[in-house]
Amino acid sequence: MTQTLAIEQQQQQLMVKIKYLKLKRINDLNEKLRSELGRDRITASNACLSLINYTTNHTDYTLPDVWGHLEPGKNHFRDAVRLRRANKHPTQSDSAGCCTIV
Repeated sequence: MTQTLAIEQQQQQLMVKIKYLKLKRINDLNEKLRSELGRDRITASNACLSLINYTTNHTDYTLPDVWGHLEPGKNHFRDAVRLRRANKHPTQSDSAGCCTIV
């Protein structure tokens, strides 16, 4: 009889622990949802307008339709390639790119 009482108490304790873990999980999820709800949101159309405004107000020559092409001699990346070619050792291979892969 005392053994069955002990088993029932263990089962009750186990049930209480399971309920506590479920409650903790629900509270964690609730907190995540609250933080998600508090985040600032904008519509897709406003995000697109923001991107359009940024690209029209900041010079970016990767958009030649908007800003045109760079004038000859203004590309500092091309100047770096020219300097590297001028300073290269004669035994090094010729590379037309701007980067070196090691």
